[in-house]
Amino acid sequence: MGALWRDIHYGLRMIRKNPGFASIALITLAIGIGANTVMFSLVNVLIFRPVLVQAPDRLVECDVRNTFVPYAAYVDICDNNPAFSDLIAYAGDLNRVTLMYESVTRQVTSTFVSANYFSALGVRPALGRWFLPDEERHGAEPVVVLSHRTWRQQGADPEIVGKQVTINGTVFRIIGIAPERFTGTAVIGPELWLPLGTYGLIGHQGRENTRHRTVDIWNYPFLSLIGRLKPGLNMAAAQAQMQSVVRRLQQNYPRYWEDNASLNLHRLSRLVANFGGNDRFMLTLVSLFLMAVSAVVLLIACLNLGNMIVVQGATRHREIAIHMAIGGGRLRIIRKLLIESMLLAMFGGVLGYVLAFWGTKILNAWVTSPQLLGFSADLQVGLDVRVLAATFGFCLIATALFGLKPALRLSKRDIIADIKESGSEKARLFHKRRRFVPRGLSVVGQIALSVVLVMGATLFTRSALYAARVDPGFSLDDKLLVQIDPLAAGYNHAHSIHIFETLTEHLASIPGVEAAALSTSFPLCGGGECGTSIVEYKPGSEENEDNTSRFKRPVYAAYSIRGDFFKAMGIPLLQGRYFNHLDSVPDAEKVVIIDEHLARKLRPNGSSIDCLIQFGFMELSSPYRVVGIVPNVRSSIREQQHLPQIYIPIDADRLPGFIHLRIADGTSGTTMPEKITAEIHKMDPRMAIISITTLSQEHRNRSEVYAARLGARMAIVFGAMALFLACLGIYAVKGYMVASRTPEIGIRKALGATQKDIMGIVFREGAVLTIMGLIIGLLMGLGIARLIGSMFYGIDPVDPVSIASTVLLLGLASLLAGYIPARRAAKIDPMEALRYE
Repeated sequence: MGALWRDIHYGLRMIRKNPGFASIALITLAIGIGANTVMFSLVNVLIFRPVLVQAPDRLVECDVRNTFVPYAAYVDICDNNPAFSDLIAYAGDLNRVTLMYESVTRQVTSTFVSANYFSALGVRPALGRWFLPDEERHGAEPVVVLSHRTWRQQGADPEIVGKQVTINGTVFRIIGIAPERFTGTAVIGPELWLPLGTYGLIGHQGRENTRHRTVDIWNYPFLSLIGRLKPGLNMAAAQAQMQSVVRRLQQNYPRYWEDNASLNLHRLSRLVANFGGNDRFMLTLVSLFLMAVSAVVLLIACLNLGNMIVVQGATRHREIAIHMAIGGGRLRIIRKLLIESMLLAMFGGVLGYVLAFWGTKILNAWVTSPQLLGFSADLQVGLDVRVLAATFGFCLIATALFGLKPALRLSKRDIIADIKESGSEKARLFHKRRRFVPRGLSVVGQIALSVVLVMGATLFTRSALYAARVDPGFSLDDKLLVQIDPLAAGYNHAHSIHIFETLTEHLASIPGVEAAALSTSFPLCGGGECGTSIVEYKPGSEENEDNTSRFKRPVYAAYSIRGDFFKAMGIPLLQGRYFNHLDSVPDAEKVVIIDEHLARKLRPNGSSIDCLIQFGFMELSSPYRVVGIVPNVRSSIREQQHLPQIYIPIDADRLPGFIHLRIADGTSGTTMPEKITAEIHKMDPRMAIISITTLSQEHRNRSEVYAARLGARMAIVFGAMALFLACLGIYAVKGYMVASRTPEIGIRKALGATQKDIMGIVFREGAVLTIMGLIIGLLMGLGIARLIGSMFYGIDPVDPVSIASTVLLLGLASLLAGYIPARRAAKIDPMEALRYE
């Protein structure tokens, strides 16, 4: 132990003795270790950090296939099953609702849960209580539990329990506040938890029930199930025992549970509840990719530092030889050098941890997405015990990567020759080509790895620019998107539909607005109702299927619209006519407008106007007559093949979701939202306005664009770090080359070589290494780009612009890194150089 402490003391003294080398080494290590710490903190959130529930390993999701679970079936399973001590029911999707509390109105996500949801998860409320069994039933008093995040956003009132909030126009009483960071069983969860029985009040997304108001299908959502396994029961045994439950459900509920219905158990989804059990594999792949990128930065840093240690070791060969001559064996020398390297790694790790602290702050700011507003997401990265342990592990890895090879190399010295070396001759040994080649190969490795990261940065950046500037087939800048919620203002369903129509007519009449329309969804920014079958209907095809011309697509998108939608969006009419108000009246013929791609599919050699089509997801609709054809528009920035577009009039009982306004040329887009807000409040001061944005802003806030932008930012950071470390490595090697060849340079200048000649020698010395690194790196980068090509938007992995940018950046960086050593070599005094020996 005493020898170990002496070696540590010796290592500290050597680091203190070379402050310049130590400073560069610490900066290099801090970049490499800090980058890996930040990435692991993100991986920790995605995979390792547990959700705030009791014994999550005993919880399993029940994956119900080929059917759905009505409320009565849930009660049946909950009361009598052989596998679960607790069974939780919840609505599979997170629903957006309008929350009004005091003077604040905003959209948040909610889910409907059974009364035992929180108790079965083993969670205690921060304030108040959880749901009671009676509150789960339809007809009970509407109550709500707020997330801790929502409670803070509403002012963190400690007396909020018992107060009332309005959700989609229905008054709810607040009974509890969830604990901080609780998001349910997954990382992303809702802001509000509502009892199952309140689904009939607010869960139908703009549709009013006119025929089945009292049936359970309307009053309760289709349910997803999570069970807590009984003690001593594993998942395989529980799966076998649940088969008897499936048979019972098939007998008791034949309308829903047919013979092909099944129930399968799997682990909890990690990112979003009810994902299907496969998100852990997806997140693992993403995490491995992120750690691989950061590992490349650490590897570049270690190659760089390994070169520097070998170069710095050239000044210590007499010291090492003396240690070996007085009895220090090779293992002792290796241990001394490794301890010195480990001390450097530990100090670099401390500095890297500090950099990671600020890096996580920046990453948290980037991760805060408009798409996550309204969600309770536990995605904030931080530095906990697991991250600290990972940082220590990175320090050990760095020690092995940059310290072991130089230690082995420097311990192989010729003792007698090194002792005889004079201080002025100490550079001669490392001047030999056999000493230079290994360092040259490591420089090639640094450049090649840097090329991979820089090429990735350029590809992701170009992909993000494409995603942000994609042309959907119509202009985005001169369009306003207005979202209001009359239900939240207290109006009933029928009156809310009337308000949408009246307000749209009024807004169309104000100066600066060229057209106004309504929709429930729209291309590119608002999704659409998707299906898998499109059929050309012909009379009599019900009896003779062969007379039906059928073709299928993976999906299609159908948009429900009303008013001057195409004019408001800037989509021209190619054939036929637009919809009119008579198309929306009850008992009117069902009509549809399609895009020209679908029109060519229907009638390649003629017009498809007046032909009849059917479409649907589970089953085909009744026939629709084609009355118009419009150009193709993009439905998603990820669209590889054109997606058929179908436009239908909004059903009479369906509540629109969006008001579309087209702004006249020369009208200020910055003042129009304020003007529109004033006009809406002039008509109805109580109206709940969710948002008024341009379509371009709405597009930038979409999840695909956000993901592309986040990926580009991270890629640019890692590419910049790789470029900086590569420059540092090239500079170190060329600087050593100049120092080791000082006598030769002096002789050349004495024989008449000019400064330009000397600079050319220095630049040529590293040109081969740079070219080799660029070629190898480009080959590696192109291979990796093809593997991850699905992550790019609108660009080919073999992108000439990205390749040219990468070569230019690395070439300029290499020239810049070699310029200072070259200038220093060119200014060497021949007389001083000749006296160098």
